[in-house]
Amino acid sequence: MGLLDNQTEHSYYNSNNFGGYQFISLDHIINNFMIAYVGEGKIIPKVKRTDVAFHAQRAIQELSYDTFKSTKSQEIEIPPSLTMLLPQDYVNYVKLTWSDSLGIEHIIYPTSKTSNPKAIKQNADGSYVFTNDINLAEQTEGNSTAETHETLSFPSTNTISLNDADGNIVSDISTVLSLGMELHGSDANGNDIPPGIHITAFDSTQTQVAYISNTIPGGTYDVTFTKGQSSNTWESFKSATSINEDDDYKDDTYWPSLGGRYGIDPAHAQINGSFYIDELKGKIHFSSNISGKTVILKYISDGLGTDEEMIVHKFAEEAMYKSIAYAILSTTIAGQPLAPSFQQQKSAAIRTAKLRLSNLKIEELTQIMRGKSKWIKH
Repeated sequence: MGLLDNQTEHSYYNSNNFGGYQFISLDHIINNFMIAYVGEGKIIPKVKRTDVAFHAQRAIQELSYDTFKSTKSQEIEIPPSLTMLLPQDYVNYVKLTWSDSLGIEHIIYPTSKTSNPKAIKQNADGSYVFTNDINLAEQTEGNSTAETHETLSFPSTNTISLNDADGNIVSDISTVLSLGMELHGSDANGNDIPPGIHITAFDSTQTQVAYISNTIPGGTYDVTFTKGQSSNTWESFKSATSINEDDDYKDDTYWPSLGGRYGIDPAHAQINGSFYIDELKGKIHFSSNISGKTVILKYISDGLGTDEEMIVHKFAEEAMYKSIAYAILSTTIAGQPLAPSFQQQKSAAIRTAKLRLSNLKIEELTQIMRGKSKWIKH
């Protein structure tokens, strides 16, 4: 029976699953592997389906990093806080760019000249400050917290609004709060806000509303908003107007010291800006000239975020089977003699998948070489 016998052209073009034929689901890969590789007289006489499922997921993870074209993207406008929260399924970044008025993307380069270490709060005499006489206290960003407001939390939703001093709802909450701010406080009955609740987004159509990371029971709360921890090192870097004495590419200052940039680090010899990823706190920090610009984050995940993501391109299907087989054989005593052979087959299958997925076309390569001012016979 053909793979498309159960779907008509009419049903396909009236669905939302366009282009899905090029992929095969993880469940189908597991089923096919059990049929082809497991059983009496086959390479793997006996194995649990749960073991196959585990190794299949691990194979997707490993192949997602270097073989699959699993790059995702996210676009936001950088707020005055110069920070961007890492996506929920983020594993590593591919590229960060900002988009100009023509939609042209300009690469933002990482900075290696600074970091955001844990800033310990100290007394005037230099001694450490402790919270509840137990743990070291950390400085808050900018060494201060936001104002305390009465906060109205809408029931059964992840949104909040603020009341001003007169009891009126603040019309544009984004002018008071910023992304990533954490909520601390309690309601009139003494019910505390769960730890870790923070602002995740603002609504451009309902400006009086902010979205938070988890639901808070409906009611009125006295809340303190904190900006999180930030070190003096990072605060000084992002607020500075210069990184190379009196010339600063991040602030679009080009030639204040003619001839004084001999030996400059190429990473700073550009005006596109820079960024630093604080992976521990899950934030990307940008240089000051990125404020207000539209930034595109391109990143890779591990392919296991949702059921819809657990699919494999058919060009890499054989690489999945060989990866699963090698993983099972190399972790069982009976499979040790066959493991070296399947390790080679796995490497060959992955190499073939990379070549197929590279999708090189002679016409496109020729056009690129023409742009390099080289004579190409065609």
